[in-house]
Amino acid sequence: METSNIVLLVISCAISFGLGRVFVHFRNKKRREKLQASEAEARRSRPPEPESLNKAKRKRQLQEQSKASKGRDNR
Repeated sequence: METSNIVLLVISCAISFGLGRVFVHFRNKKRREKLQASEAEARRSRPPEPESLNKAKRKRQLQEQSKASKGRDNR
């Protein structure tokens, strides 16, 4: 093989490897976004937990909920 053929082969291999990695990257990104969206939908559609019988725990849960709702309102 001549030097020019070897250089052309190496360049074409590098290009095909790069394109393959780009396709894999974007495919994984799309899968990850779809998974996060489905998890978020599952969290939203989940029924609320029953209220605790422990008064201190109920108070703490209410405080956490109010902090979370304030955090969402500020965004």
